[in-house]
Amino acid sequence: MVANKRLIVCDTVSAGGNKMKKEDSSQANLFSELSEYQISAREFFSTVLLDYLDKTFGWKKVLISYYDTQGQFLSWTYWRGILGDCDQHPYRQLLPHDVIRQTVFQDAVRDELTYFNTEPRLYQSTKIIPENDYEHSAYVEFIEENFKTHYSVTLAFGINAYIQVVLFKTLDQGDFTEAEMAKIKEVYVYLANSYKNFKKYEQAKIVQNIQNKIIASGEKAYLITDDFMHVMSYNQEAIECLKGILGATIAEQISSTTPCSWLPFLLGSEDEHDIKDGVRTRIIKNYEFKIYSYDQTYSNGIVDRYHWITVAKERKSDTVSTKAADSQLTNTEQKVVRLMCNGLTYKAIAAEMVISYHTVKKHVQNIYSKCGINSRFELYKLYNRE
Repeated sequence: MVANKRLIVCDTVSAGGNKMKKEDSSQANLFSELSEYQISAREFFSTVLLDYLDKTFGWKKVLISYYDTQGQFLSWTYWRGILGDCDQHPYRQLLPHDVIRQTVFQDAVRDELTYFNTEPRLYQSTKIIPENDYEHSAYVEFIEENFKTHYSVTLAFGINAYIQVVLFKTLDQGDFTEAEMAKIKEVYVYLANSYKNFKKYEQAKIVQNIQNKIIASGEKAYLITDDFMHVMSYNQEAIECLKGILGATIAEQISSTTPCSWLPFLLGSEDEHDIKDGVRTRIIKNYEFKIYSYDQTYSNGIVDRYHWITVAKERKSDTVSTKAADSQLTNTEQKVVRLMCNGLTYKAIAAEMVISYHTVKKHVQNIYSKCGINSRFELYKLYNRE
């Protein structure tokens, strides 16, 4: 998968002092708004969310930095707009020396942090950078120069902590107090739960879109995964195929929140695939796997990658020849075969032949039965080998 990160910078205090501004009723309003926002939002950590935080807590200076899941910087979104990575980007000077980001990223990789974490992950700058080095560290020099601040707390979210919310305070305001840290933990939990629900809702829509593509392709057995070895969806036909490879208990090992240890074996490496038109094909124990990619892209440069995998039994010995197959097929069925071999979906075939989608499916079932095959892949091989 290709995934990502964000860093948010906020001024945590009002002009009057070090306390967060709003009463609990205002916070309750924020969290109620977040519940609605998570359903309609295109991107959860965006300027809209920053407006909510400003309205509730008075956090006016908010910077969102986005990374991929390998820790590579992508862009900033903040009160002055959006700034993508470039040679002149201000963060370039700090990037190799940003011990806060490095610590957050290393911890997240170690803990396999995902979208679904709700346990507070807070990183106070004065707890990470040694006291003797703090005043003259590259990190403090950077935030002084670019944000006129001196202290920070980072809140880490998402796959490998690719979202980081950093709250800032000036030297005059002093470091974060225990009471402020307790309040920030509360905010983290609300944000994390809202983000988790947003991702669940978003992923449900993505899975539905992919399932529609699978249905249109005519394939029977499938799995849908993200790029971190979570199985988002599957059907019983796929389980029956996988039992022949991985054993009868395979269904018990499938999870949408815990990485499936057998998926890397199933998918293999790039050099183990036949790749055509971006689709990877692999044969394991007489089963044919076709692996497709689905990318969810965002304006900040983040790309979340999902895969759908179709599975079919490969049958070689009992397939009939092309000529023998044609002799058994009607003229209409032969036309369906030609259109399938040209890559048309069931829907496209129905439109081309001016027949219904269900009639196409019935023709395909008859074709598979007469030819002694089980999938479009086997049909391709049968009609392209002679």
